[in-house]
Amino acid sequence: MTGIKINQIKKIHFQKFLWGFFRFVLIFGLCYVILNPFIIKILMSFMGPKDLLDSTIKLIPKHWSLYYWKYAWGKLDIANSGMLTMQLSMISGLIQMLVSTSVGYGLARFKFKGRNLAFAMVIIMLLIPPQVYSIAQYLGFRYFGFGAVTANLIDTVFPVYILSFCCLSIKQGLYIFLLREFFMGMPKDLENAAYVDGASVFRTFFSVMLPNAKTMMITIFLFAFCWQWTDTSFSSLYFSSRVTLALRPMLGAMTIRTQARTDIYGTGIAINTATMIVIIPLIILAVVCQKFLVKSISQSGLAN
Repeated sequence: MTGIKINQIKKIHFQKFLWGFFRFVLIFGLCYVILNPFIIKILMSFMGPKDLLDSTIKLIPKHWSLYYWKYAWGKLDIANSGMLTMQLSMISGLIQMLVSTSVGYGLARFKFKGRNLAFAMVIIMLLIPPQVYSIAQYLGFRYFGFGAVTANLIDTVFPVYILSFCCLSIKQGLYIFLLREFFMGMPKDLENAAYVDGASVFRTFFSVMLPNAKTMMITIFLFAFCWQWTDTSFSSLYFSSRVTLALRPMLGAMTIRTQARTDIYGTGIAINTATMIVIIPLIILAVVCQKFLVKSISQSGLAN
């Protein structure tokens, strides 16, 4: 009997070892696939102009240099493009957070006619690509107004803010869905206790529900901020003479050129380096606010 138990224990340990080894290989492979292009871009950004003429260099540069970092930084126009991007990301992120929280709470807690239809429209917002209705939106803001009174809102920040307020901004349907799932998972006893104490619906929402949803709201703001920061579709549609940071690398040949204008590879490295500079603030933001992301996702019901 003792020998049989020992064999069973060895079998269990062997199965755990195989399962752990399989998970290690799977996670390592996924990390390699995801991080490999990122690592290649980082190594290439530290190459010097001499390394481009050396056929023996593949990834690791021989002459480590900040040449392309300095050049890309100068061509990104941080003073203008950076401030415009920060303004759009901060204000639209706050608007989306507040509006999505109100809509998500209403869909989760209140029963009214058309609630299911409203939630279906939120899901449709996630499925339809913005390219389908982008021309209609452009014309709406180009001739914004009523009747004969119109105004041209193109090349201003108002289209981005209006879309955020109307729940039509980038991925805003996802924010509403996450907040709806979060509020549906909260116990109704909290609201009932507030109602018994004489609190109104608005007082209950602001004094009871919002403090408990603080983590999720921060996460929604981070999502909205990051997506607006890297947005190129709406920014290129509504801005003609102003350029955001995410659009600068896309303009490549016009805005980010090396001193040798015939150097195609050097221009490509400068564009990749500019892209790295654009996303570095988002990487820092994700590392600092990682605990909010993990906690909010676990509370939203997606982890169940």
